[in-house]
Amino acid sequence: MDLKRIFALAGILVVFGLVGLGAWNFGREAWNFDPTVYPYSKEQAQAMLVDAKTTLPRRDGDGKIDIWGAGRSAKGVKLNMKYASWAPLLECEAIVTAVAPKESRVVADCGKSGNSDSAMSRTQDSLRSPMFEEHIVATLKKRPFNRQTVDMKEVGAVFKNLGGMQREALQMSVDEARRAAEHSR
Repeated sequence: MDLKRIFALAGILVVFGLVGLGAWNFGREAWNFDPTVYPYSKEQAQAMLVDAKTTLPRRDGDGKIDIWGAGRSAKGVKLNMKYASWAPLLECEAIVTAVAPKESRVVADCGKSGNSDSAMSRTQDSLRSPMFEEHIVATLKKRPFNRQTVDMKEVGAVFKNLGGMQREALQMSVDEARRAAEHSR
């Protein structure tokens, strides 16, 4: 065999060997891991979220961000957030679903805008939930709020829709220039 085939065969054996070790070490559960499932009954998860409060300093140093449970809802728990005392109240719902007697799936449902064809609307929708999602995870995993996780999700949402937002902004600029030209005639 020539040298290229030996290296190719060795590479394939290494890759399949590592995959096999991963499956052997972690078993079937590793492949079926759902990060939204927590080891609490539905009632326990709801109680934890209703009682939870997260307070963070604002990055501009002017005040604080508050996230808190505002009571149970038909689907789980209503969550509220204020970026400052003068800011509008933002709302989201933690949907809590029992998957076993002592396991619940909890996901944030912060609503969607009516215009899902718009990249800007999709981006706004995506930016609405990361703070609430991290509040849920930090509460149910009993760990501190991780602002870096929120930042990564927000950056990902913007980059995912960046091309579409650029096209929409360019089209709005063209439309505005056309209206201005027609008005000046």
